[in-house]
Amino acid sequence: MTTDILRPVVTWLRDIPGSDDTARGNGVGLQLLLIMIGTTLPLIWPYRIAALTNPLTPADWTDLCTDTLVVLSAWIGVTKVRQGAIQVATRLFVASMLLSLGIGYVERGLMSSMLDQTYVVLPIVLGGLILGRRALWQLYGLLIALFAAGAATDVLRLTARGASHPLMGAVNVLPLALSYLAITLVIDQCVSTLRGSVLAAEQRGRRLAEINRVLEDEVAAHRKSREQLIHAQKVEAVGRLAGGVAHDFNNILSVIEGYAEAREESDDPAVLRSALYGVAAAARRGGAVSRKLLSFGRRDIARLEVIDLRRALRDVKHVLRQLFSHAVTLTVDVAADARHIRFDPEQLELMILNIAANARDAMPPDGRFDIRVSAAPGGRVRLAFRDNGQGMPEHVRREVFEPFFTTKPPHAGSGLGLAVVRDLVRDHDGAIDVHSVEGEGTTIVIELPAVSLPDRDEARLAPLIHTLLIEDEDVLREMWRKRLEAEGFLVVEAGDGAQALRLAAELAHTLNLVITDLRLGDNDPVSWIDELRAVLPEIPVLVVSSHFPPGIHRTGGVAILHKPCSPDMLVSEAMRLFDAAQRTASHGEDVTAAAYRV
Repeated sequence: MTTDILRPVVTWLRDIPGSDDTARGNGVGLQLLLIMIGTTLPLIWPYRIAALTNPLTPADWTDLCTDTLVVLSAWIGVTKVRQGAIQVATRLFVASMLLSLGIGYVERGLMSSMLDQTYVVLPIVLGGLILGRRALWQLYGLLIALFAAGAATDVLRLTARGASHPLMGAVNVLPLALSYLAITLVIDQCVSTLRGSVLAAEQRGRRLAEINRVLEDEVAAHRKSREQLIHAQKVEAVGRLAGGVAHDFNNILSVIEGYAEAREESDDPAVLRSALYGVAAAARRGGAVSRKLLSFGRRDIARLEVIDLRRALRDVKHVLRQLFSHAVTLTVDVAADARHIRFDPEQLELMILNIAANARDAMPPDGRFDIRVSAAPGGRVRLAFRDNGQGMPEHVRREVFEPFFTTKPPHAGSGLGLAVVRDLVRDHDGAIDVHSVEGEGTTIVIELPAVSLPDRDEARLAPLIHTLLIEDEDVLREMWRKRLEAEGFLVVEAGDGAQALRLAAELAHTLNLVITDLRLGDNDPVSWIDELRAVLPEIPVLVVSSHFPPGIHRTGGVAILHKPCSPDMLVSEAMRLFDAAQRTASHGEDVTAAAYRV
């Protein structure tokens, strides 16, 4: 408590304008001394006057006047210190004390003042610490002169009294001179050492400041060089990226070509429908590649869905069958307890396609490619992709995920395939590793967070989800409404922003969810979400759009879904966001974080 009381006082004492740390420290001590002297002397005099039985003598009046002079100089000194004039305050106070001492010695003599040496020491100490060594020795000389004046007064008084040895009045000058010489020497040595330390510290500070400036210049030069290097790398990367995109599209075109050959091999409508389905799926993967190209240099949010790996790999197996030659053995095995993950479906297919394409280039014509899905510790799913290709040496294995690293001949590979795979895995909170033995093959192991789905019976017993659906395209809004209502949603429709805000205000206490388009007429997308959140601050919002401005990602309580999307995808995202909101209500976690948690 004492520290808390004194802290503002010390802060006030140290608040001296235009002072360095040394001067500020001297200023604090000087203020305390001046305040103490300026306060105690006026308090002592009433007591002294009350104790007197006789009227004040001339000597008493002299003491009162000199003390008043010292008190005034003390308080003026405090004012000067507060203005930053520390040396001016010191000179003023020391001068007043020397004048007071001189008047006292002349008035009373030196012998009567021998017992009171407190005021004599103060000018020496203050002069040495604040005014410097030269002022210290000047003050010492002035004190010796004052001692001599006091001794002269004593000699004259003894002579006037007829003393046999009047010069005894000067006997104290030499001992005092020697005593204060010793004090002055000690103070001089201390001041010299202190000032030497301060100068050394200042020199070190200047050297450090100079070193810091040099380092800042070097950092700035390094930053500039790094920016130039990054720019050069980006220029190079753009060229390589074009080759990488061409490589990915060639893989997709190979799949399309394989399906197209089905029309020559069979006239069976079922076979042709299956081939057309495969062509459509390959086209979607082409869209994923183009989005990857458009997002070069910026991060787009993935279109996350809960994916059944058994179903997804069954579909991808048909695509891989077109990628590999018919002599390649292709197997897929998915464990029953490790089926579901949350991933962008098109990015999942692109990831598998890139891994398979690398395996194809390393395998013999009659090679083998296996995909194994199993449960991993920590609530994760392990996907293992194994080929019996030529394998790779250790130095290649360490670099295999680096962008543009490739051991293939020019124009045969971009070095981007596995780098893209690594980035996709990391974007979905996963981990990836590669094991390879030369002459035996390579295994790429990916671990992703597993997703536990609610029991179907529990889902059927779930309460109605009161939903505000906002979409200005009538046909699309009608299709979504029917699909949502079929899944147990209670839907209220709005075709424009004004109607949506009115309904939101009316239904604020009953709504569980809002599904909205981002672009409604001339509304600014980010402002529209802010307006909606102002009316419904606690209700989760699913925003469906083909393009999202950067500001939308910083809006709390909002999840996003990219167009085009199927009604099933819309229902899945809406249900997931609603479930996240329910967890938020019971556990207090952030809605958006819960919605995107995997």
